[in-house]
Amino acid sequence: MSNLKKEWYRYLIEILVVILGIMGAFTLESWRELRKEHSVRQELYRDFIQELATDMEDIQGNAEFNKRYLKSYERASEIILNDSKRKLMDSLGIISMGLMEFSDFKKNGSAYEMLSSNGKLNLINNTTILNQLQEIAIKYNYINRIESNQETLLFDVVPQVAKMISFKPFKVMQPEVIYGYEMNNIFQIYIKLGQEKDGLYKEAIAMLRDLMSAMENELTD
Repeated sequence: MSNLKKEWYRYLIEILVVILGIMGAFTLESWRELRKEHSVRQELYRDFIQELATDMEDIQGNAEFNKRYLKSYERASEIILNDSKRKLMDSLGIISMGLMEFSDFKKNGSAYEMLSSNGKLNLINNTTILNQLQEIAIKYNYINRIESNQETLLFDVVPQVAKMISFKPFKVMQPEVIYGYEMNNIFQIYIKLGQEKDGLYKEAIAMLRDLMSAMENELTD
C-alpha cells in the first residue's frame, strides 16, 4: 500500500473517531436529558397522587354532608305536603334552619391548570393521563359552580328562615308560612341541587380513582 493511501486511511479513521465521539456525546447527553425528564415526571406523579388523594377525601366528606342534608330536605317536603295537623312543625323548623348549611368543596386550581400555567404539560407523555387531568379539572369547575349557585341562593333563603323561626329560644313563629307552597318550593330547589351534587361527587370520586391508578402504574413502569 502506498504512503498516500496509508495517509488517507489514517485520516479516515481519525474522522470516524471524531464523528463517533461527537455522536456518543450527543447520545449520552440525550440519555441524561431523558433520565432527568423521567425523574421530574415521576416526582410530578407522586405529588399529584398525594394531591388527588386529598381532593378525594375532601369530596367524600362533602358527599356525605350533602347526602345527609338531602335526606332531611326530602323529609321536610313530605312534612309540608302530608302533615295537615302540623304535629311535626318543630321538626320542620329544625330542618328549615339547616337550609343555611351546604356542602362546599371549593377547589381553587387543579393539577391540569397548574401544569398549563407553568408550561409543563409536555412533561406528561401519557395522553390518557393528560386527558383525565383535563376532565377532572372540568368536573371541579362544574362542582364549584353548582356550590356557588347554592351559596348565592342563601342570600334569599336566610332572611326568610329568620322571619319564620326564632333560633334561640327555638320556636316556629310563622306556621302558615313554613307550611306554605313557597317553602316547599325552596326545599324542592335544594333537593334538585343536592341530587345534582350527589351525582357530581360520585363521578368525581370515580374519575379520581381511575386517574390515581393510572399514575401509580406509571410509577411502576
